[in-house]
Amino acid sequence: MTGFAVIGLGMGRSRARQIQHQTEGAELRIVVDLKEDLAREVAAELDCDWSTRLEDALTRDDVDVVMVMTPSGVHAEVGVRAARAGKHVLTTKPMDVTTAACDRLIQAADEAGVILGVDYQSRYVDNNVRVAEAMRQGWLGQPIIGEVRFKWFRSQDYYDHNDGWRGTWAMDGGGSLANQGSHLLDLLLWFMGDPRRLYAETAIMSHQIETEDVGAVLLSFPSGATGTIVGTTTFPTSVYFAAEVHGTEGAVLIDAALDGTMRVFGEELEDRLQQVDNPVHSAMEDMVRAVNQGVPVRVDGREGRRTVALLEHIYRSAREGVPVEVDINR
Repeated sequence: MTGFAVIGLGMGRSRARQIQHQTEGAELRIVVDLKEDLAREVAAELDCDWSTRLEDALTRDDVDVVMVMTPSGVHAEVGVRAARAGKHVLTTKPMDVTTAACDRLIQAADEAGVILGVDYQSRYVDNNVRVAEAMRQGWLGQPIIGEVRFKWFRSQDYYDHNDGWRGTWAMDGGGSLANQGSHLLDLLLWFMGDPRRLYAETAIMSHQIETEDVGAVLLSFPSGATGTIVGTTTFPTSVYFAAEVHGTEGAVLIDAALDGTMRVFGEELEDRLQQVDNPVHSAMEDMVRAVNQGVPVRVDGREGRRTVALLEHIYRSAREGVPVEVDINR
């Protein structure tokens, strides 16, 4: 069994349940949260140990993987400590709030010889995997447009909860695009590749936060294709979370990127897509396979860093009010 520790029990609680009940070959050894009552409660529910101290997870011989589910701005800090303790590291998205922090974590994992993965769950959804393969194989012909967008609702209480770290630059790294939109930005890069240029506008329309609750981005790709990103947490309710790609030979509309509901347009494209296999269905399952079989994870540290780099370019364009050249691998 591959032993897991989960650090941070906000969203981490659902991942802890998934590890314990839905991930073959994994066992939840310990959960850690600064709130003692919460740590006790989750440990009792999932029949594992608990602590309020990270060190109690890092010193255990039966913990192989540390899953970091803390606020975004301390992902690298926790991950570096875990890597230096010889533990494999799996962070929730985004990897951290700056590429400099991502680079510190990548370096620590490299030096320790441990696996570093980033939990972009959309990468494990069957239909998303099929679309990525279709783009790689050129089944849609010459790419024309790649588009991602979401219209969700988040209350002011959402931003004020848990000491108000959401919607701050230091801990959230941005607003609607960085937090809610991170999965979609990752999908756009996966489907379309690296953009060469972008122009972005952001605004705060209905929340008391430092960062944006509305964002729009126009991207240009080396292929000549165009990309668009639209994301907001100001909509009256959470209605969609979608991705679309089309080219000269076909199109796919992914109506729900988190579960992969899609519509397909193009001769024989549906049949081709259905032939694409997806052997791994979660980042936790992926990590178990990587630890036991020595195969790479689907989203390693360098791949996870790309979304953070894209966000840095987006926010620079929005601040300066001008298009910017993009190099997300620098």
